[in-house]
Amino acid sequence: MLILGTDWSGKLRYGAGVGEFLANVRGNSFITINQWLDEQLEDGYKRFISQMRPPVARVLSQGEGWSWYPLEYLTEVYESIAEHLGGGNGKVLEDLGAALANADVGGAPKTRLALLPMPRVAARIPHLWSRFKDCGEFKVLSVDEKAKHAVLVLFDYEGGKLHCYVIRSWLEKICELLSGVKVKVKEKSCRWKEGGDGCYWEVTWE
Repeated sequence: MLILGTDWSGKLRYGAGVGEFLANVRGNSFITINQWLDEQLEDGYKRFISQMRPPVARVLSQGEGWSWYPLEYLTEVYESIAEHLGGGNGKVLEDLGAALANADVGGAPKTRLALLPMPRVAARIPHLWSRFKDCGEFKVLSVDEKAKHAVLVLFDYEGGKLHCYVIRSWLEKICELLSGVKVKVKEKSCRWKEGGDGCYWEVTWE
């Protein structure tokens, strides 16, 4: 069977009878990004959207929360944000990472009794990641509660180097929201800069 594609919320596409996996992102992320952009750009929002490719602009502005959309669309959105708001510097995306984290976990728990110790928070990261992306695999390599230190790695994620700005602040904010403690996240090794099998993240907390 030869299927050359799916609609813009599809999960799989095929070519020449061989299955080809299409990396996808939940629509929730595009909705959050769209809201963030509207707040950041105000009167410049419509112009920003008009400069994007039509299918990407449509997903960003009209995407449905629990549909799946191509990862390449998310990359294009990040590139446009970095260029338009950061003058080409991806660091502007860090604020967006925190906004995505807040949306992904629904904000901080309502009571302190609902907060989790950091080892349990770290263990939840792979599950939280897979709820919103069907590509890339987060793994917890080590957690030292006494030293207040953990190392996580993201394997097989093909988003590109701009995604690392978002992921760093996403991780930091997720950990802070769920634990209630001050957290710092540093990318110790980036596959897009140094090569290797994944991006390694060092998490420390107070």
